[in-house]
Amino acid sequence: MIIHSSIPLTNCNELNLIASGEPVNPAGNKTGRTKLARSRDKYTQDSFIIFRMILLSCSLFLANFSFAQQILNKHLSATVLTKLVDNIDDWRLKKRAEWLQDIQQLPDTEKIRMVKKAEQANAFTWPSLLATKYLEYKTDGNRTRYEEDVNKRRTIVAQLVIGELVERKGRFIPQIANGLWLLLEESTWVSPAHIVVQKSGIGLPDPTDEYIDLGAGRVAADLAAIYLLLGDDLDQISPLISKKLKLALRDRIVNPYLERDDFWWMALRPNNTINNWNIWINTNVLKVALLVEEDPLKLNKILRKLITSSDKFIDAYAEDGACEEGPSYWLHAGGELGQLLSWFEDLSHGQVSFKDEQKLFNIGNYILNSHVHGDRYINFADAEAIQIPYPAKVWTYGTLFQNENLKAYASYLAALKSPAISLGTVQDFLMHVPIYDQLMKHSLHFTADQFHFYPSLGQATMRSRHKNGNLFLATIGSNNGVSHNHNDVGSYMLYLDSLPVLIDVGVGTYTKETFSANRYALWNMQSQWHNLPIINGVQEKDGKAYHAEHVSFEVKNKSVNYGVDIAKAYPKEAAVISWKRNLSMNPQKNEIQVDEVYQLQEFKTAQTISFMSMTKPIIGKDQFLLGLTNGKKVTIAFDKNTVDLSYEEKQLEDPRLVKVWGNTLYRTKVRLKNEALKNQLTYKIVAN
Repeated sequence: MIIHSSIPLTNCNELNLIASGEPVNPAGNKTGRTKLARSRDKYTQDSFIIFRMILLSCSLFLANFSFAQQILNKHLSATVLTKLVDNIDDWRLKKRAEWLQDIQQLPDTEKIRMVKKAEQANAFTWPSLLATKYLEYKTDGNRTRYEEDVNKRRTIVAQLVIGELVERKGRFIPQIANGLWLLLEESTWVSPAHIVVQKSGIGLPDPTDEYIDLGAGRVAADLAAIYLLLGDDLDQISPLISKKLKLALRDRIVNPYLERDDFWWMALRPNNTINNWNIWINTNVLKVALLVEEDPLKLNKILRKLITSSDKFIDAYAEDGACEEGPSYWLHAGGELGQLLSWFEDLSHGQVSFKDEQKLFNIGNYILNSHVHGDRYINFADAEAIQIPYPAKVWTYGTLFQNENLKAYASYLAALKSPAISLGTVQDFLMHVPIYDQLMKHSLHFTADQFHFYPSLGQATMRSRHKNGNLFLATIGSNNGVSHNHNDVGSYMLYLDSLPVLIDVGVGTYTKETFSANRYALWNMQSQWHNLPIINGVQEKDGKAYHAEHVSFEVKNKSVNYGVDIAKAYPKEAAVISWKRNLSMNPQKNEIQVDEVYQLQEFKTAQTISFMSMTKPIIGKDQFLLGLTNGKKVTIAFDKNTVDLSYEEKQLEDPRLVKVWGNTLYRTKVRLKNEALKNQLTYKIVAN
């Protein structure tokens, strides 16, 4: 198999991808909150998907262009939506009964843990949210101190609600009422880092300019679930709690969503950026609308607008399903899309099905192909090297597409995660509860492709699967203008078994600088701190114009070759005509050969290549060695008398980076001796 693509790409078509691919009677008390207004009548091998790539054709597209497939609109026509809205009362009763029943069927050990958490939360002293803390993002760029206070409030409310849903004795209801009242009294649910989009700019929230961000969507979805499940209980304290809650959802979520089309994340205006915000917020708005909204006309309008906006997100993805924001953001991008699809299927009682939509499956399967081992993932851009994706979101794709391999992967993740069920938000809890028993009992044996390539990103993963150690190599092509970008076109990372060898440092703690014009002044965003060359003393440049070319991927005789020309990722000051980087993995020998073939316009200064590691290199003649904690080692050996080797330490201070890599990183600097305008450097990476 040989694949070639030109980068940058915003879409590519995979041709001939072949896939193989009962309503529960409602129970429980009928409450007024599940009824629509009476005016409703007026508006009336293992069963996993097998890929067989016959032909893959990629085309060069203009930036921001996407093919309007409108997959959601295809399945959710106006007629279908009208039927869904007409049946919303029965669906809410059914949903409420199912959730309450599933909660009671949890194992006693889990229920005891949840009640204990609620008991601790019952004694919680609620923190005040100070205007001066909210303003810290404006004054010194710090967003975490305010967010720690507000997130603590939300977590405590969730723990209390979960405890009450488990125990059903009413003893946590007063403290739940306290927490809800405080949430509803907050001036805004929007993060100080996101309020900058309001017309009055960065600072305190403008009460006349309501905005919906990620945080507002998350808290709203939790409140909607609480309203459905515990509204009657809260009414025993005061019916005004539920009344205030519904008004807050109307004024902060429903009405702004319907009335505004200038929220950038909706992607309803030309040239709007499309990223995880779109589907993450749309999914939470969907939950609010389906669980709370009683006006059928309004509900129909919300769903229609939501489908249009969410289709923009899906259309922005290439057919291969790659997430340009990386595996960490898959949780909030592809992972949230899975939830949206699942809710629509559930709402339709199985009449709507997305199981034959290959592109949607590819989006879900991306997280599996990005997995290294255990809790390690490839972490290009702002992705995190250590994480455990929420198992329920992976399981959802396994269910949607009847794919046992994804279900097994979800169960594997659940086994890594302790405790398995998160108590941080009500909606995450409710996502996990119905599948808890299946998740715990399913086989953990999944398989990831030995070799996989995403043409849209020029991203490849290769696994040697050698008996003496599994070499894992991941590469990236693409461009330096992707969402959450680092200047890393042509970089790669290497693991041996579960241990990092050559790393991508990743992102530090988010501050105002992270998303400002000064982003690339941050050292870890720069190409010189990636596994990349510094050409004529010049680094890569940020922006879509700086991109990879002639990306190729070939699998032949159980070996694999990845090629990319990174010259266009550098500004003209680099005076480079071409820099072709070719990486070939030989699984039988458990080694990788890298050829750096380049041509310069002129020679200004010696070319150097950086190699980043968390292991201190042992420098030898024409090679360096990286020893691992399991006793194994990796040697990187160069052609004789072609390079000078040295290294430097990089002390880490950012707590987010220290948590992943420790206090010190190392950059091995390989200086090329040859000053010719045309040259080739070859080196081998061998696992011992």
